[in-house]
Amino acid sequence: MNDAEFKQYLSQQGYGDANSVTYDADFHNDMHSHEFSACLRVKAGAFTLVTGSDAVTYQPGEICELAAGTPHAERAGPDGVTFLVGKK
Repeated sequence: MNDAEFKQYLSQQGYGDANSVTYDADFHNDMHSHEFSACLRVKAGAFTLVTGSDAVTYQPGEICELAAGTPHAERAGPDGVTFLVGKK
């Protein structure tokens, strides 16, 4: 899925406009939650999402969705990560 297709998917699923986010190498965001649902597509690097005892790493081109209120932690890989994200 390319950027245009991802943006179309976000629109179809009721997400807002995609924003680009970049985390530096080995960035770590401790456990937290959001009042919004999020859908992201990794553009470069690696993004690890930790929910409970599960940790899933997403590579370029892969998409993940997270429901509002879900406790999670975020980690960037050794080369950092850039992703597009939409919220609803």
